[in-house]
Amino acid sequence: MSRLLIEPVTPDEPGYIALKAESIALNFNMLRRLEENWLRGENRFNAPGEKLLGAFLNGKLVGVCGLNRDPFSLQPRAGRIRHLYISEKYRGQGIGKQLLSVVTADASIWFDFLNTHAPQTACGFYLHAGFTLVADESRVTHRLFCAV
Repeated sequence: MSRLLIEPVTPDEPGYIALKAESIALNFNMLRRLEENWLRGENRFNAPGEKLLGAFLNGKLVGVCGLNRDPFSLQPRAGRIRHLYISEKYRGQGIGKQLLSVVTADASIWFDFLNTHAPQTACGFYLHAGFTLVADESRVTHRLFCAV
């Protein structure tokens, strides 16, 4: 039986390099940007309410998702889902949904809403997860209002 664990992660995690390489090969740059920003100290997901989590299936890192204060918003209680990536082999199994659920579980303590800028291929995923489409903001494609 498969066992999924969702817990804090960093780009130093064994398995991150392989996940990043896969994402780049599929023309997604979010894990490369995550690692670069981490190494430069620009984003360590360590401000209040922020987190970076990994999804581990039977001990193997198969997904990553972060939550930050939204650096592109003027609203002080705007959060941002960052760098959500699930290994291609493990998509469609609910791992992304579970990872996003854990990342957003206590978001309302810190944030009124969460923005994301999703690739076209992820639009259905975010809509299914309860996000609404945002058409009039350049750095936002979807928004989730946090329940209190």
